[in-house]
Amino acid sequence: MEFVLIRHSLTPGNLEKQYVGSTDQPLAPEGEALARERRERMPEVDGIWVSPLKRCRQTAELLFPGMEQRIVPDLQECDFGDYECKTWEELKDEEIYRAWIGGDMTITFPHGESMEHFIARCRRGIQTVAQEAKALGLERPAIVAHGGTWLVVMGTFGRPERKLYDWQVKNCGGFRVSVQENPFTLKLLEEL
Repeated sequence: MEFVLIRHSLTPGNLEKQYVGSTDQPLAPEGEALARERRERMPEVDGIWVSPLKRCRQTAELLFPGMEQRIVPDLQECDFGDYECKTWEELKDEEIYRAWIGGDMTITFPHGESMEHFIARCRRGIQTVAQEAKALGLERPAIVAHGGTWLVVMGTFGRPERKLYDWQVKNCGGFRVSVQENPFTLKLLEEL
């Protein structure tokens, strides 16, 4: 089985270079246009799973119109707490923020989610999709989620192995991967 892993298209917060996690922003007009433009270059898929946030559901509908969407709460972006909708400029002097961008995956965002919890639920979410897709006999489903979600998922399961931030993906971009079961891995076939 293959997965087509896609990051949602542009939101107003993305255009402002903000950290948008649990805030349920819709796509910006630029994001809608980008998804329509990218639709022709997407691989054929036979199922679709999405994060519950509007930006993912809207992106999925624009890329794969009319397909039934299966919601996966575990693939939702991290809750950045007090850092939600703030920019690098606003956060650059915060000790916890500096530790996080330096690669510390043990931090907890003030009034937000711990990275350990976020990582565990993203891992659980992708494996849940794999089990459901296999049970349905699908060959190439798509999953529309978030940049942070794909960093964690590919940083954990992606092959060949890369440094975590080397798995960053642009809005409305992603990866086509081959799913291996034992051990669970996602072999990179193509960057989208």
